[in-house]
Amino acid sequence: MRLSALLRHAGIQLLAVLLAWVFWAPLATPLPWLAAQCLLALLLASVLRCSMPQRLLHLLFMPLVVLALWQQWAPWLYLCGFVLLFALSRNALTERVPLYLSSQESIDTLAHWLPPGAAVLDLGSGDGRVVLQLARQRADLQLCGVENALLPWLWSRWRYLCAGRPANVRLHYGNFWDLDWSRFDVIHAFLSPAPMARVWAHFRQHAANHAQLVSNSFGIAAVPPQQRLPLNGPLQKELLIWRHNHGHR
Repeated sequence: MRLSALLRHAGIQLLAVLLAWVFWAPLATPLPWLAAQCLLALLLASVLRCSMPQRLLHLLFMPLVVLALWQQWAPWLYLCGFVLLFALSRNALTERVPLYLSSQESIDTLAHWLPPGAAVLDLGSGDGRVVLQLARQRADLQLCGVENALLPWLWSRWRYLCAGRPANVRLHYGNFWDLDWSRFDVIHAFLSPAPMARVWAHFRQHAANHAQLVSNSFGIAAVPPQQRLPLNGPLQKELLIWRHNHGHR
């Protein structure tokens, strides 16, 4: 996470603390102040258009701090909490990509659209649901998922084993920027707005000439998609599709 983003989130909490202290300090008990701080932090995060996971963290941050002080938690618990958070969603800290899970509708729509026999790369495959469900619906596809957050990747491996180790599925632990994108016909991404410009630049430079990029919900600034597949979810609203030669006509 960039320093500016860290400062913004710290500022949200600090401002919420100050506002709650100004308006609720005269009250004798701390509970109304705590409730006010939580609601104000949530409101500020919403006004600044933070993501839903970030809004939830702002809502719960101060109650967790108060609980930790009240219970006098041992220092090693904080370290364990950080390690668990990093293993679960390291990309939220390093790439500004929280753990998003594709909806069943988006997977079904993708399965219907994908060309016969396509080799598909899923960027940030999380718990493996996209590649494993596509493998179940489309045996003709060759599917590869790559994830660098340890816990989601381990969970995807467990799901892979429970599914009988589908022969057309590969699950890699690592950074998808380091993978050879030229081996795939379709690159699928459900990330966040933050890395999409870099994804597009990397796709243009490293993907095969015939390849197509599919993004769940998140667009690319100044590059309109060539095709849109509508979805009905409140957050996952469409699949956006670009071809490698987009913009050269």
